[in-house]
Amino acid sequence: MNAIRTLAKRNAKLFLRDRSTLFFSFLSSLILLALYFLFIAKIYAQEMEALALPFSAAGANFIIYLQMMAGVLILNSMSLATGAFSTIAKDFENKRTDCFLLAPIRAWELAAAYFCNALAVSFGLNTLTWSATFALIGALTGYWLSAATFFSALAVLFFASLISCSIMLLVTSLVKSSAAIGVIAGISGTFFGFLCGIYMPYNNLGEGTKAAGSLLPLSHLTIWLKRLVLRDAFAQLELPAARADDLLLDYFSAESIGFCTLPAPLWLMLLLSGLLGAACLLAARVVLGKRMNR
Repeated sequence: MNAIRTLAKRNAKLFLRDRSTLFFSFLSSLILLALYFLFIAKIYAQEMEALALPFSAAGANFIIYLQMMAGVLILNSMSLATGAFSTIAKDFENKRTDCFLLAPIRAWELAAAYFCNALAVSFGLNTLTWSATFALIGALTGYWLSAATFFSALAVLFFASLISCSIMLLVTSLVKSSAAIGVIAGISGTFFGFLCGIYMPYNNLGEGTKAAGSLLPLSHLTIWLKRLVLRDAFAQLELPAARADDLLLDYFSAESIGFCTLPAPLWLMLLLSGLLGAACLLAARVVLGKRMNR
């Protein structure tokens, strides 16, 4: 355990000191925020105004900002994990893994150190982002989420980081170039942003996109987090439950999308997402073990 902890700390320091890698890990989220403030937030505001919802300007902004940041935080869990795993490719390129394996450390411990580092980085930075989001939205709108919702959202973000790290460990272990990992991070952020209903609600994108997005764990994690924060927000704004359900379904992509257009409860899709993450983690262990033993 000491070896895993020491190597994980070393990997975290390398990632946090590499400002370019750190910046590009946040790039997808920064692009998403820019798009929201340029035009997507205005679209939501216009649609809410057309529906004659009984919200003040501050209340409408409370809803828009929360659903926006829910998508950003879930996207962060994936992009930060990808950036943290760039250390794997750099270590293979520079033959550092050979040096590590000459020490009294086994291949599985080295793989565990990479995973623990990415999990700590992804969840840690997301926790800071969520804390800043909580305070900033409250200060700007005058509405504050409950403490129970705040900590429940942290639990969702930990689960999101766990699944994202498991999947991205497999992806990055198959890639032999750190530059290629950067390209994957940039492209996957935009790709997932659309397919997971983060950029625009599914009712604006069509059934094909909805079916494709239902195959991705990030879609269901986004739904889970949006449901959590928006339920609290709608209750504070005293919106009737039936109206809240309609808004979640039609305008905020926060209702269950099932599986390939087939009805499926959210808990089942989250369970399948967890099983997919576990399978990817085991597969990544095998792939890394083979690469290290060559």
